[in-house]
Amino acid sequence: MGDARLHELQTALTTASDLASALRAAPTRRDADQLVDVLRQALTAASSLGGRTTGPTGCALHPNGAVDPLHGDPEDPLPPGYGKCLLCNDRRRRADAHPPHARPYTRPRPRPHPDWHRRLSA
Repeated sequence: MGDARLHELQTALTTASDLASALRAAPTRRDADQLVDVLRQALTAASSLGGRTTGPTGCALHPNGAVDPLHGDPEDPLPPGYGKCLLCNDRRRRADAHPPHARPYTRPRPRPHPDWHRRLSA
């Protein structure tokens, strides 16, 4: 199990280094989020090296959750930053499918005039 964790840490750090090297002068929010996800994966792998083994996902939030069936699939690999946890990967997929700028705009509700109670009594 330790060799797998060490390999996972090395892979995550290499991916993070590649992503950081590819950043432009003004990275997009998506680029920054992707780098943060990979660094979290590296941190999770590093913290599990000397400690007790976690569940099958290796996820700090869902250690005994379901393993993503696409994890380790060479024909349909997961994007960089995705781990074994199906729940976390599902959250990432949903976030990628609905970027913040594509969400519908909701109009703020009108606020009553500050002197509304004076107008009624006059």
